[in-house]
Amino acid sequence: MEYQQNQAHVQAFLVDAAFDRLSKNQQEHAQRILQQVNQLMADRHQLDDCHWTGAALAAVLDHELYQDGQAPYRQVISTIPVLKAYQKFLKVEHVKELAQVMDEHRKTMQANWKAAADQPATGKAPREWTPENYLAWQKTMVAVAPKAALLKNIEGLDETDEQYLIDEFLTLMNQEAHQWPDGWTFEALQQVLGMTMPLDPHIKPYQIIKIVALFDAFFDYLHQQGDLNDDQYAIAKRTLLHMQPAQEALASLDRKDRLTQLVLSLAQAEGVDINDRETAQKWMATHRTLLTSFVGTIMHPWRDYDAREQNNEMAKRVAEKRTASQTPAAKTVKGKKHPPVGISFRNRRQKSRRKH
Repeated sequence: MEYQQNQAHVQAFLVDAAFDRLSKNQQEHAQRILQQVNQLMADRHQLDDCHWTGAALAAVLDHELYQDGQAPYRQVISTIPVLKAYQKFLKVEHVKELAQVMDEHRKTMQANWKAAADQPATGKAPREWTPENYLAWQKTMVAVAPKAALLKNIEGLDETDEQYLIDEFLTLMNQEAHQWPDGWTFEALQQVLGMTMPLDPHIKPYQIIKIVALFDAFFDYLHQQGDLNDDQYAIAKRTLLHMQPAQEALASLDRKDRLTQLVLSLAQAEGVDINDRETAQKWMATHRTLLTSFVGTIMHPWRDYDAREQNNEMAKRVAEKRTASQTPAAKTVKGKKHPPVGISFRNRRQKSRRKH
């Protein structure tokens, strides 16, 4: 199954008329609901959002979603309407069957949430992340992790490389994915490591090739330190399983072609034969919202850099045009042996005489 399109689908749904038809409360919780359900479908059932089955959906609603009672009640009651609207938006083949499963398991899902929510809190309290303590933790990880034995012997990367990549990863997971380490999702990890980081305008090809090796070791380190629990560790490690060939392919391209390759990969994940140029172009022409959302998401951190580059390129072109427009005039003054065709110097001299 292909998972990388899940995030793009969610972003496209959030700007679609189908989202506008939801209630205000449903809209408020839609993104979180879809992230949680897509993550469970991917992690527990190996299904992307276009291939849910009735059995998998029933398992998610009855046994996997909201089992800790932590979700707010307003999110719980918004879940089924949001999932129905999302699957209808995706135009999946068995949308009516899935809607029926949702209706049949709605009460069980809500009852399980209530039972968990009513239980007194026990055991170790989860870490409370704040922007301040996350930044402090990030600073510590960037300084300390590359010195750890697990990360010391990654061939092809020195300590400065590792610090750069770890700092960028933790920044993107915070600022772009808006996730703390205890809530990292498969989709967000795949997007940041496999798409956004390779598009960094300053990253080197050899660094892209080593992303998988570095973060395989980094996730081991975080798990060893207790910063990733067993479930989060399993999700993080699974993200890297089949990523290496794609990273090597991206590293062999320049930055513009990397973006093109990622767009083609999205199209391929949607079932498009990208070797058929006409079919691929037709699909892109009819899925502009999806493509705009996808590109906007993975390129978002680099928007300021790209805007500066665009302005610099525009200024360069203006300067070149100005220089080109001035050059012929200078040549005309110097060379009088071959006057331009169409200019009558005889008439000009006659006019000049009449003035006297």
